[in-house]
Amino acid sequence: MAKDQMTSRERLFEALHSRETDRMPWAPLMDGYFTSSLPKQGHPDDLIYAAKFTGCDFLERHVAGPEEIMEGVTIRTESNDAGSRTYYETRVGTAYTERKNSGNTNYVSKHMVESIEDAKVFQYIAEHTTYRPRIEEFLARDQQIGDMGMATLSGNMSPVQETLQFLSGVENTVYLMADYPEEMEALFEAMQQRNIRQYQALLQYPCGVIIDYEDTSTTVMSRSMFTEYSLPAINTYADLCHEAGKLYITHMCGKLSGFVKEVGSGRQDGVDSVCPPFTGDLCPWDARKEWGAKKVVIGGIDPPRLSMITEREAVETAVEVMEKLENKVGFILSTGDAVPHGTPIGNLKAIADLIKALGSGSLTQTPDREIVKSFLK
Repeated sequence: MAKDQMTSRERLFEALHSRETDRMPWAPLMDGYFTSSLPKQGHPDDLIYAAKFTGCDFLERHVAGPEEIMEGVTIRTESNDAGSRTYYETRVGTAYTERKNSGNTNYVSKHMVESIEDAKVFQYIAEHTTYRPRIEEFLARDQQIGDMGMATLSGNMSPVQETLQFLSGVENTVYLMADYPEEMEALFEAMQQRNIRQYQALLQYPCGVIIDYEDTSTTVMSRSMFTEYSLPAINTYADLCHEAGKLYITHMCGKLSGFVKEVGSGRQDGVDSVCPPFTGDLCPWDARKEWGAKKVVIGGIDPPRLSMITEREAVETAVEVMEKLENKVGFILSTGDAVPHGTPIGNLKAIADLIKALGSGSLTQTPDREIVKSFLK
């Protein structure tokens, strides 16, 4: 099939395998966070609709992953107007998380693992967690997407990242690792074995790409923490995926420039949600210069900025990437994390329309100025 006849599915597939495409893929990270704001814009709250309306290449995330089964764990939640507590009761003890309500949202007011006793409870949970694939549900959704794009699976993040981000928070994680090194190593090992079981379940799916939502950032961890704890786990997941003939991508939507070399040394096939300033600090052209063509690069547009600019400015942002990124093979233009709630859907459509109008010219550093001008009126 000629490159100018590629469907979105074919375009994404080729880009993910670092092969040439007919034009630049444009796959903003759309999920319910974005679509829940569409009714106020006169559109339905529906991802398939959003993909059709904008004309983007739809790379759907988190589709029908394996069911997580915690054996020997009783979970109960108590709620009131102020917030909620979720208790995890096991034979070795009970731990709980607490969330407080604030306006239209809520936040974690107590992490699940704040003491070494809590850590032992979660270690028990990790040791007794198994996974059941939901392949038929995945296939049904992927068929619904069809040529508009493809469904993808989500792999567990590294144990240290999960602890920093969800289980304990940064401060508690650092203190626990310093005060109880042997116990925390045992916890991380139990979590890693749990993760391997999850990846083994994922590998049973007829899906060619697995994305680990690692959320790596120098605002959360040090370079040594990344290289000693996160990177070895990432490499293990990459090896599992490669042995099964699948691509493995790490979602790293934070500030990466502080250990960009270390990220590039990992065995993952690419990095998703490479985010420029001001939310992140790594532009796609700098990522490509650092990693060369050996890594697929997905990202390039700062999400909050996309929610605040005009269609003209959205087009200018896409053109800037075209002009500054020399090698676009293995590159997918996207947002550096989820498209924000309230982002004008017209901004996403304007970029898609521009790329379609440019065709193969969107893969050059000199996109047709007359075509670009027609979108800047």
